[in-house]
Amino acid sequence: MKMQEALDIINGIPPQTGFVVRFERKHGAILAAHSFPDDSEEAIPTEEIAWDLAHRFAAKTRGVMVNIYVAHEDGGPVENYQQLMIENRR
Repeated sequence: MKMQEALDIINGIPPQTGFVVRFERKHGAILAAHSFPDDSEEAIPTEEIAWDLAHRFAAKTRGVMVNIYVAHEDGGPVENYQQLMIENRR
């Protein structure tokens, strides 16, 4: 373990996690939840990069992929995700 990791544990600082982009894919009237990168890949390193990818993904998938937002790789959405969510409807 690196010294900084030990100090973070001692000081109660939670470990940094990466980010994923979550979205729903429309299948007729049904929405199926998905995210990228998948579990076998490394998470996106920063929230800023994740939001940039989310916006670029939304621009290319308008009307098919909806409710696009950024979440922590451990599952929880980032702060203010509801205001930043890209609905992506036609």
